[in-house]
Amino acid sequence: MRNCLSISIILIVFLVLTGCNHNSVDKIKVDSFDISLGQSLYSGDKKVENETVQSLVDAYNSIEYIGQTNEQINFRKAITITFVLNDQISGTLVIDDKWIFHLNDSVGNYQIDPNNEIYELAMQVYNDLKQEYSNF
Repeated sequence: MRNCLSISIILIVFLVLTGCNHNSVDKIKVDSFDISLGQSLYSGDKKVENETVQSLVDAYNSIEYIGQTNEQINFRKAITITFVLNDQISGTLVIDDKWIFHLNDSVGNYQIDPNNEIYELAMQVYNDLKQEYSNF
């Protein structure tokens, strides 16, 4: 009985110290990305400045989410970003204008903290790339 109680206390202390709620994304590194909205897909490889790529990565790495949601992603307004490092996918994010998002390694949809500006930044990058590609 004492042994079971001791193990329970140790487990509780471990969960409190390490945090039982993991409400942030796993950090990624990137050397290029693809971004899409609807049927349009653009590669950011050598088309955008390194600062822009780093801004997207920083916004992704700072995602804190409120929790899982049953609300569906509005794919008509959703941006998909596929982050690539050394020709391998290091992360994928699908996010809509209501901050509902899905990661490549998650099971469900989550609600992002509305203070994160990744959707607006992604939309700006998408529009810049769209303009860049249309100039060819």
